[in-house]
Amino acid sequence: MNQSPDDHDGLLRYDQLATRVYGERRMPQGTRDLILALGWITLRDPRRHDPSIGIWARTRDILNVDNKRMWELIGEDAPRYEYDWHADPRGCQAPMVRVDRLCGKSTSLNFAEFDPATGWMRDWHFCSRPRCREYAKPIHERARGSHEKAPKPIPNTGGLLPLFFSWNWEAKYRKAGEVLHRSWEPPSYGLSADEWPEVPGQEKPKAFPKLRLVASGGETIARRGPVLVGADRA
Repeated sequence: MNQSPDDHDGLLRYDQLATRVYGERRMPQGTRDLILALGWITLRDPRRHDPSIGIWARTRDILNVDNKRMWELIGEDAPRYEYDWHADPRGCQAPMVRVDRLCGKSTSLNFAEFDPATGWMRDWHFCSRPRCREYAKPIHERARGSHEKAPKPIPNTGGLLPLFFSWNWEAKYRKAGEVLHRSWEPPSYGLSADEWPEVPGQEKPKAFPKLRLVASGGETIARRGPVLVGADRA
């Protein structure tokens, strides 16, 4: 059976999409599944030209999830900064004198420092030993008032759906927040992860050419992402 030019182009685009998605190391499984499902529905699904089938319902059926889970998948991708509470060392962070390790004792002095370039937080912990307190003094002074001086934190979570689809993501992220009773405000750096400033030590995602929705009858709507029909009524 010969493929039409549209089918061939859809297959190529879907292969490119899948390759890009699986190559994105920071992609959570739920977000990955949603992007691949939307890509399949808009590019490869044999029923993609059927006007009676909404993309929201079709995506939900393919993923075998309910409306709440669909909103959770979108909400999980809402661009934001999340502090990793497991990233910093446990216990006192003052270095030992004769041993190449941190003190590690139980702490009595705890404070946060905010990076003047990224706005990201670091949590400091020190014990009551005089030597450790002396080491902490300049750090404590540097951290004092750092919150007021630091910019809004650069997002480090979410923002992956806009890499692949042009759509009114801000409205959908807000709706997801309402449905899930979570507060969310759009970051000033943009919604798409490729728009955020590069942070040392963190690879910046590259944008994928935005997918276009093929409407019923084969009419191509340029510069539009998947319209999840029924999403606003969920």
